[in-house]
Amino acid sequence: AAESSATCCHQDDKKPQEKMSLSHSLLALAVVSQASAFVAPSAASGRLGAYKPSCVTRLRGGAASVSMADPKLSYFDARGVVEPTRLMLAFAGAKYEDFRYKVDMTPKPPAAVEFNADKEAGVLAVNMNRAPMLEVDGGKIGQSHAIARYLARKHDMMGSNELEAAQIDTLYEHVRDIKDAWVKMRFNPALDEAAKKEAMDKYLSDDLPEWCKKLEAAIGCFNGSGALSVGSKASLADVAIYAFLSGYYPADKKAEVEAAYAACPRLSAIVKAVGGNAGVQEWEKVRPVTAM
Repeated sequence: AAESSATCCHQDDKKPQEKMSLSHSLLALAVVSQASAFVAPSAASGRLGAYKPSCVTRLRGGAASVSMADPKLSYFDARGVVEPTRLMLAFAGAKYEDFRYKVDMTPKPPAAVEFNADKEAGVLAVNMNRAPMLEVDGGKIGQSHAIARYLARKHDMMGSNELEAAQIDTLYEHVRDIKDAWVKMRFNPALDEAAKKEAMDKYLSDDLPEWCKKLEAAIGCFNGSGALSVGSKASLADVAIYAFLSGYYPADKKAEVEAAYAACPRLSAIVKAVGGNAGVQEWEKVRPVTAM
Protein backbone atom coordinates (compact mmCIF):
# COMPACT_ATOMS: atom_id res chain seq x y z
CA ALA A 1 0.00 0.00 0.00
CA ALA A 2 1.11 3.55 -0.58
CA GLU A 3 2.19 5.92 2.14
CA SER A 4 -0.89 7.18 3.98
CA SER A 5 -2.18 10.71 3.96
CA ALA A 6 -5.34 11.86 5.71
CA THR A 7 -5.74 14.90 3.51
CA CYS A 8 -9.07 13.30 2.69
CA CYS A 9 -10.36 14.30 6.09
CA HIS A 10 -12.87 17.13 5.87
CA GLN A 11 -12.12 18.14 2.29
CA ASP A 12 -15.57 18.53 0.82
CA ASP A 13 -14.25 20.55 -2.10
CA LYS A 14 -12.71 17.41 -3.62
CA LYS A 15 -14.19 16.16 -6.88
CA PRO A 16 -16.25 12.94 -6.52
CA GLN A 17 -13.62 10.77 -8.18
CA GLU A 18 -10.88 12.26 -5.99
CA LYS A 19 -12.93 11.73 -2.86
CA MET A 20 -13.53 8.11 -3.88
CA SER A 21 -9.79 7.49 -4.27
CA LEU A 22 -9.04 9.13 -0.97
CA SER A 23 -11.77 7.13 0.69
CA HIS A 24 -9.97 3.96 -0.41
CA SER A 25 -6.86 5.24 1.38
CA LEU A 26 -8.78 5.59 4.62
CA LEU A 27 -10.56 2.31 4.02
CA ALA A 28 -7.14 0.69 4.20
CA LEU A 29 -6.77 2.15 7.69
CA ALA A 30 -10.30 1.35 8.97
CA VAL A 31 -9.36 2.26 12.49
CA VAL A 32 -11.67 1.12 15.25
CA SER A 33 -9.26 0.76 18.17
CA GLN A 34 -9.75 2.73 21.36
CA ALA A 35 -6.53 1.40 22.89
CA SER A 36 -4.74 3.37 25.60
CA ALA A 37 -1.03 3.51 26.34
CA PHE A 38 0.75 0.35 27.36
CA VAL A 39 4.25 -1.03 27.73
CA ALA A 40 4.73 -4.55 26.43
CA PRO A 41 5.81 -6.90 29.22
CA SER A 42 8.90 -9.07 29.03
CA ALA A 43 8.86 -12.65 27.81
CA ALA A 44 11.18 -15.64 27.69
CA SER A 45 13.63 -16.31 24.88
CA GLY A 46 12.01 -17.11 21.55
CA ARG A 47 12.91 -19.64 18.92
CA LEU A 48 14.94 -17.25 16.79
CA GLY A 49 15.59 -14.41 19.22
CA ALA A 50 15.13 -13.08 22.73
CA TYR A 51 12.38 -10.65 23.61
CA LYS A 52 12.96 -7.73 25.96
CA PRO A 53 10.67 -5.05 27.38
CA SER A 54 10.24 -2.89 24.33
CA CYS A 55 7.42 -1.00 22.74
CA VAL A 56 5.47 1.88 24.22
CA THR A 57 2.24 2.46 22.32
CA ARG A 58 0.22 5.63 22.70
CA LEU A 59 -2.46 7.42 20.78
CA ARG A 60 -1.89 11.04 19.83
CA GLY A 61 -2.37 13.17 22.93
CA GLY A 62 -1.94 10.25 25.35
CA ALA A 63 0.75 9.99 27.99
CA ALA A 64 3.35 7.24 28.11
CA SER A 65 6.78 6.70 29.60
CA VAL A 66 9.41 6.65 26.89
CA SER A 67 13.00 7.89 26.70
CA MET A 68 13.76 10.81 24.40
CA ALA A 69 16.61 8.67 23.03
CA ASP A 70 14.23 5.95 21.84
CA PRO A 71 13.11 5.91 18.17
CA LYS A 72 9.58 7.19 17.60
CA LEU A 73 7.54 5.54 14.87
CA SER A 74 4.49 7.66 13.95
CA TYR A 75 1.57 6.24 12.01
CA PHE A 76 -2.21 5.92 12.23
CA ASP A 77 -3.87 3.67 14.81
CA ALA A 78 -3.84 0.79 12.33
CA ARG A 79 -1.54 -1.95 11.13
CA GLY A 80 -1.23 -0.69 7.56
CA VAL A 81 2.17 -0.28 5.94
CA VAL A 82 4.17 -0.26 9.18
CA GLU A 83 3.00 -3.51 10.76
CA PRO A 84 5.86 -5.53 9.19
CA THR A 85 8.26 -3.02 10.78
CA ARG A 86 6.54 -3.28 14.15
CA LEU A 87 6.80 -7.08 13.91
CA MET A 88 10.49 -6.82 13.06
CA LEU A 89 11.11 -4.55 16.06
CA ALA A 90 9.20 -6.98 18.28
CA PHE A 91 11.29 -9.84 16.91
CA ALA A 92 14.48 -7.92 17.71
CA GLY A 93 13.28 -6.90 21.18
CA ALA A 94 13.85 -3.27 20.23
CA LYS A 95 12.68 -0.38 22.39
CA TYR A 96 10.75 2.35 20.60
CA GLU A 97 7.65 4.52 20.80
CA ASP A 98 4.71 3.31 18.71
CA PHE A 99 2.98 6.66 18.20
CA ARG A 100 -0.52 6.49 16.70
CA TYR A 101 -2.78 9.16 15.24
CA LYS A 102 -6.41 8.42 15.99
CA VAL A 103 -8.80 8.38 13.04
CA ASP A 104 -12.47 9.04 13.76
CA MET A 105 -14.48 6.90 11.36
CA THR A 106 -17.83 8.41 12.46
CA PRO A 107 -17.99 11.44 10.15
CA LYS A 108 -18.05 11.17 6.36
CA PRO A 109 -15.31 11.49 5.28
CA PRO A 110 -13.41 10.25 8.36
CA ALA A 111 -11.40 12.71 10.43
CA ALA A 112 -7.81 12.66 11.69
CA VAL A 113 -7.65 15.97 13.54
CA GLU A 114 -4.26 15.59 15.24
CA PHE A 115 -2.66 14.22 12.09
CA ASN A 116 -3.91 17.16 10.07
CA ALA A 117 -2.64 19.57 12.74
CA ASP A 118 0.85 18.04 12.60
CA LYS A 119 0.74 18.08 8.82
CA GLU A 120 -0.15 21.77 8.74
CA ALA A 121 2.60 22.48 11.29
CA GLY A 122 5.21 20.86 9.05
CA VAL A 123 5.90 17.98 11.43
CA LEU A 124 5.50 15.43 8.61
CA ALA A 125 7.28 17.36 5.87
CA VAL A 126 10.01 14.71 5.58
CA ASN A 127 7.40 12.31 4.18
CA MET A 128 5.61 14.94 2.09
CA ASN A 129 2.90 15.40 4.74
CA ARG A 130 2.10 11.70 4.97
CA ALA A 131 2.58 8.91 7.48
CA PRO A 132 4.62 6.98 8.54
CA MET A 133 7.59 8.83 9.93
CA LEU A 134 10.51 7.66 12.05
CA GLU A 135 12.32 10.03 14.40
CA VAL A 136 15.69 8.63 15.46
CA ASP A 137 19.14 9.87 16.46
CA GLY A 138 18.07 13.48 16.09
CA GLY A 139 16.78 13.06 12.54
CA LYS A 140 13.64 12.06 10.64
CA ILE A 141 12.98 9.42 7.98
CA GLY A 142 9.96 9.10 5.71
CA GLN A 143 8.69 6.27 3.47
CA SER A 144 7.69 2.99 5.09
CA HIS A 145 10.20 0.86 3.18
CA ALA A 146 13.11 3.22 3.88
CA ILE A 147 12.18 3.06 7.55
CA ALA A 148 12.01 -0.75 7.48
CA ARG A 149 15.42 -1.07 5.85
CA TYR A 150 17.05 1.45 8.18
CA LEU A 151 15.73 -0.34 11.27
CA ALA A 152 16.69 -3.74 9.84
CA ARG A 153 20.29 -2.55 9.45
CA LYS A 154 20.23 -1.04 12.93
CA HIS A 155 19.05 -4.31 14.48
CA ASP A 156 21.33 -6.62 12.47
CA MET A 157 18.57 -8.01 10.27
CA MET A 158 20.02 -7.14 6.86
CA GLY A 159 22.49 -9.98 6.52
CA SER A 160 26.23 -10.29 7.17
CA ASN A 161 27.51 -8.53 4.04
CA GLU A 162 26.41 -6.38 1.11
CA LEU A 163 25.50 -9.38 -1.05
CA GLU A 164 23.19 -10.81 1.62
CA ALA A 165 21.68 -7.36 2.16
CA ALA A 166 20.83 -7.16 -1.55
CA GLN A 167 19.37 -10.68 -1.48
CA ILE A 168 17.22 -9.81 1.54
CA ASP A 169 16.09 -6.71 -0.32
CA THR A 170 15.26 -8.88 -3.34
CA LEU A 171 12.88 -11.04 -1.30
CA TYR A 172 11.42 -7.98 0.41
CA GLU A 173 10.61 -6.49 -2.99
CA HIS A 174 9.19 -9.81 -4.24
CA VAL A 175 6.77 -9.78 -1.31
CA ARG A 176 5.82 -6.21 -2.16
CA ASP A 177 5.07 -7.21 -5.77
CA ILE A 178 2.73 -9.99 -4.61
CA LYS A 179 0.93 -7.65 -2.21
CA ASP A 180 0.66 -4.94 -4.88
CA ALA A 181 -1.05 -7.40 -7.24
CA TRP A 182 -3.70 -7.99 -4.54
CA VAL A 183 -4.23 -4.28 -3.93
CA LYS A 184 -4.48 -3.50 -7.65
CA MET A 185 -7.17 -6.14 -8.05
CA ARG A 186 -9.06 -5.46 -4.83
CA PHE A 187 -9.38 -1.71 -5.39
CA ASN A 188 -9.86 -1.80 -9.15
CA PRO A 189 -12.59 0.85 -9.81
CA ALA A 190 -13.52 -0.86 -13.07
CA LEU A 191 -14.82 -3.94 -11.23
CA ASP A 192 -18.24 -4.13 -9.63
CA GLU A 193 -18.65 -6.11 -6.41
CA ALA A 194 -19.48 -9.37 -8.15
CA ALA A 195 -16.51 -9.09 -10.50
CA LYS A 196 -14.26 -8.08 -7.62
CA LYS A 197 -15.28 -11.15 -5.60
CA GLU A 198 -14.61 -13.37 -8.59
CA ALA A 199 -11.18 -11.76 -9.05
CA MET A 200 -10.35 -12.15 -5.36
CA ASP A 201 -11.32 -15.83 -5.42
CA LYS A 202 -9.14 -16.40 -8.49
CA TYR A 203 -6.21 -14.58 -6.90
CA LEU A 204 -6.37 -16.75 -3.77
CA SER A 205 -6.97 -20.05 -5.54
CA ASP A 206 -4.72 -19.62 -8.59
CA ASP A 207 -2.49 -16.55 -8.46
CA LEU A 208 -1.28 -16.67 -4.86
CA PRO A 209 -0.16 -20.34 -5.01
CA GLU A 210 1.78 -19.53 -8.18
CA TRP A 211 3.35 -16.47 -6.54
CA CYS A 212 4.31 -18.59 -3.52
CA LYS A 213 5.99 -21.21 -5.74
CA LYS A 214 8.03 -18.48 -7.41
CA LEU A 215 8.96 -16.95 -4.06
CA GLU A 216 9.98 -20.39 -2.77
CA ALA A 217 12.19 -20.85 -5.82
CA ALA A 218 13.79 -17.44 -5.30
CA ILE A 219 14.60 -18.31 -1.69
CA GLY A 220 16.28 -21.48 -2.95
CA CYS A 221 18.74 -19.33 -4.94
CA PHE A 222 20.29 -17.95 -1.74
CA ASN A 223 22.53 -19.34 0.99
CA GLY A 224 19.96 -19.59 3.76
CA SER A 225 18.51 -22.83 5.03
CA GLY A 226 15.34 -23.99 6.73
CA ALA A 227 13.63 -21.05 8.42
CA LEU A 228 16.29 -18.54 7.35
CA SER A 229 15.80 -17.22 3.83
CA VAL A 230 19.23 -15.60 3.53
CA GLY A 231 22.41 -16.29 5.47
CA SER A 232 22.74 -17.63 8.99
CA LYS A 233 20.44 -15.28 10.90
CA ALA A 234 16.90 -13.97 10.78
CA SER A 235 16.31 -11.00 8.51
CA LEU A 236 13.86 -8.39 7.33
CA ALA A 237 12.95 -10.77 4.51
CA ASP A 238 11.85 -13.46 6.96
CA VAL A 239 9.65 -11.05 8.90
CA ALA A 240 8.21 -9.57 5.70
CA ILE A 241 7.30 -13.07 4.50
CA TYR A 242 5.67 -13.87 7.84
CA ALA A 243 3.72 -10.59 7.94
CA PHE A 244 2.50 -11.10 4.38
CA LEU A 245 1.37 -14.71 4.81
CA SER A 246 0.01 -14.47 8.34
CA GLY A 247 -1.73 -11.12 8.52
CA TYR A 248 -1.95 -9.27 5.23
CA TYR A 249 -5.07 -10.88 3.75
CA PRO A 250 -8.60 -10.82 5.23
CA ALA A 251 -8.93 -13.00 8.31
CA ASP A 252 -11.73 -15.02 6.74
CA LYS A 253 -9.34 -16.03 3.92
CA LYS A 254 -6.80 -17.62 6.27
CA ALA A 255 -7.46 -21.17 5.04
CA GLU A 256 -6.99 -20.16 1.39
CA VAL A 257 -3.74 -18.34 2.17
CA GLU A 258 -2.35 -21.28 4.17
CA ALA A 259 -3.26 -23.62 1.31
CA ALA A 260 -1.42 -21.35 -1.12
CA TYR A 261 1.96 -21.96 0.52
CA ALA A 262 1.35 -25.43 2.02
CA ALA A 263 3.48 -27.05 -0.71
CA CYS A 264 6.36 -24.61 -0.06
CA PRO A 265 8.56 -26.00 2.75
CA ARG A 266 10.83 -22.97 3.08
CA LEU A 267 7.94 -20.52 3.28
CA SER A 268 6.18 -22.78 5.77
CA ALA A 269 9.31 -23.00 7.93
CA ILE A 270 9.79 -19.22 7.89
CA VAL A 271 6.17 -18.54 8.87
CA LYS A 272 6.38 -21.07 11.70
CA ALA A 273 9.72 -19.79 13.03
CA VAL A 274 8.94 -16.09 12.96
CA GLY A 275 5.49 -16.74 14.41
CA GLY A 276 7.17 -18.75 17.17
CA ASN A 277 9.45 -15.90 18.23
CA ALA A 278 8.57 -14.76 21.76
CA GLY A 279 8.68 -11.08 20.87
CA VAL A 280 6.38 -11.53 17.90
CA GLN A 281 3.97 -13.64 19.94
CA GLU A 282 3.86 -11.07 22.73
CA TRP A 283 3.34 -8.19 20.32
CA GLU A 284 0.48 -9.98 18.60
CA LYS A 285 -1.13 -10.52 22.01
CA VAL A 286 -0.88 -6.92 23.25
CA ARG A 287 -0.99 -4.77 20.11
CA PRO A 288 -4.05 -2.52 19.76
CA VAL A 289 -6.97 -4.22 18.06
CA THR A 290 -7.71 -2.52 14.75
CA ALA A 291 -9.72 -3.44 11.68
CA MET A 292 -6.68 -3.22 9.42
